[in-house]
Amino acid sequence: MQAILIERFGDPSELRPTEVPRPDPAEREILVEVHAAAVNRSDVLNARGSFAFTTLPRILGRDFAGVVVEGTQELVGKEVWGTGGGELGYFRDGSHARYLAVPSKAVVPKSDTLSLEEAGASGLAYVTAGSALVELGDVSEGETILVTGAAGGVGSAAVMIARWKGARVIGAIKDESERPMAQRAGVDVIVDTSREAVTDAVKAATGGEGADLVLDAVGGTLFEPALKSLGEEGRMVVITTAPDRQHVSFNLLDFYRKGLRLYGLMTSFLDAEGSAAVLRNLGPGFDEGVLRAPAIAERYPLEQAGMAYARVASSEV
Repeated sequence: MQAILIERFGDPSELRPTEVPRPDPAEREILVEVHAAAVNRSDVLNARGSFAFTTLPRILGRDFAGVVVEGTQELVGKEVWGTGGGELGYFRDGSHARYLAVPSKAVVPKSDTLSLEEAGASGLAYVTAGSALVELGDVSEGETILVTGAAGGVGSAAVMIARWKGARVIGAIKDESERPMAQRAGVDVIVDTSREAVTDAVKAATGGEGADLVLDAVGGTLFEPALKSLGEEGRMVVITTAPDRQHVSFNLLDFYRKGLRLYGLMTSFLDAEGSAAVLRNLGPGFDEGVLRAPAIAERYPLEQAGMAYARVASSEV
């Protein structure tokens, strides 16, 4: 079968398919014929050698959607989707291949509201957003949520999850070019950070009370303004930072007097089975049509994997 196999780390744009043996699923595993698989920023970083725990040679790729062709009777022939945590593409062969062997509990039946292509592009975004808002943030009906990077994959997934849970969403975008994507996701109040101060805009939108929960999908320069946007006993989940802004500061007196909580989320702490559990909990939202796939930027066949990786790398800044 064809797969994106790396035997050394290097420039992701040079990636090309290689012929490798089709995986043979072990006991309690299934074989998925992969129909679609996203290229995430973590895949690009992995190809470059940014993760010390990656073992070589290795097939890359975390997200996947496809049809089960070998395994338990109840799954064979079913359309499924999923994503890896800290194993697929790192120390276990990943999804950028024609076939993928994973534990049977690592897949979730695909909702009829998603195409295989949409499901293949959504796994990591929804696992990250679901872990942040539902598992850590405990989002509740009637709350006000601030999402930075609201036009991105994780940001837009978070907006839809928050709306599904009955929350009001303030979405921060970097400029007006991102407004249509934020609107498509369902943001109630949009903050253009190129023209507005995040903290002031959130306070104005909440009558001075502040947000109940923040998902910071940007980090860096937005970290402190986002933290200042929280009201009393607010929670904030951080999933990333800018490469040149890994150190931030905030007012510790204000932090503890307001009873704030700050969480860091690392999806690599999960595995594919843990990721599937998050997606399974979000299933009703997809079935209801409230949760949808984030916008797909471009589509590439496996033969043009290098171009796909280069496209993701070009949007990192």
